[in-house]
Amino acid sequence: MNALNTLHSLVRRHLPWLERLGVAGGFTLLLAQLFSASPVYPLYWDTVLLVGVFLLLTLRPVIGYFALLAAALYPLGEISIYLAVLVLAIALLGQHWFIPNLGLVLLVLGTPFLNGIYLAWVVPMLGGLWWGPAAGLLAGLFGALWGKILFGLIGLSPDWVTLAGLYPDLAPTLLRFDGLTSWQVLELLAAPFLVNSTSTLYHLLQISIWAFIGWLIGRLSLEDQIQYNRPRSTLALVIAGVLALGSFQFLLSAWIGSADPTQALLDNLLPNALLALFAASLAETLLFFLEYPWRAPISTLTASAAPHPLPRGQETAHSSPSHLASVEPSASPQNKLEKDKEDPLIMIELD
Repeated sequence: MNALNTLHSLVRRHLPWLERLGVAGGFTLLLAQLFSASPVYPLYWDTVLLVGVFLLLTLRPVIGYFALLAAALYPLGEISIYLAVLVLAIALLGQHWFIPNLGLVLLVLGTPFLNGIYLAWVVPMLGGLWWGPAAGLLAGLFGALWGKILFGLIGLSPDWVTLAGLYPDLAPTLLRFDGLTSWQVLELLAAPFLVNSTSTLYHLLQISIWAFIGWLIGRLSLEDQIQYNRPRSTLALVIAGVLALGSFQFLLSAWIGSADPTQALLDNLLPNALLALFAASLAETLLFFLEYPWRAPISTLTASAAPHPLPRGQETAHSSPSHLASVEPSASPQNKLEKDKEDPLIMIELD
């Protein structure tokens, strides 16, 4: 038990570094996917670049962000300079928000690849649960949009109801941009959404559902009652979010979708829901386990029932019982009457 306590304390002390390692590893894997799809670097240079980007993202995230961008622009520019310029513009315009939230950015960019293992639904869940309502909304919005764009470029129907278990192949996708003008690049990116007006409405509503669920999870996670009862309450919140996301998409598909909703429910929605529920619950439980001590010190244990802990950052002086010691009990009516009788002025009035 002492060894477990020591290990747990060690992990808690270095939790920010573990988060950096995870984020750096995720971005390195995405960059390796791009290098594999567009092998423009000389032999062994790609390995050196991947190791360098990983180390910089771990040790100096700001420098690592721009190193990652620079390493990705060359293979993109070899295919289409306009695509590279578009990526560069997005990365530079959003750098002040992207760099402090690299974990969330990784979650969004990894949405299509998580879909290959039925985990795309964790993006709005964890985005709202860990980063708050605004970040949950953006994670759901851009995660759904990015996945639709990438699978649409491959030639698949960009409907999340029918995409479960599919993994994107970047090589043929990037080749579609070869030789295109700037306007043609934008047209190609928007083409999956412009088949007809009904299809456009369907995709917009589906993206809105993802964004709404991410916002709702984030908003409810801030409630005091949810924070008091972590992780049980947050696990219940994840269950409710998965059920809501699956139900809304099923109803939307039954209304104006092109896929058979019953078949989609059995083949896609249920596997997505079950695996996303398992993964999000496991991640939240693990985070809670790592954020808090293994067990409370003996000196803090009391015979009386302990009050519920307040959410982080909301502790006040009223949460401590010490302020009660300065409060004197109210005087009883009998004591007050005896005191009045001893007061000379009152005695004169009575005579």
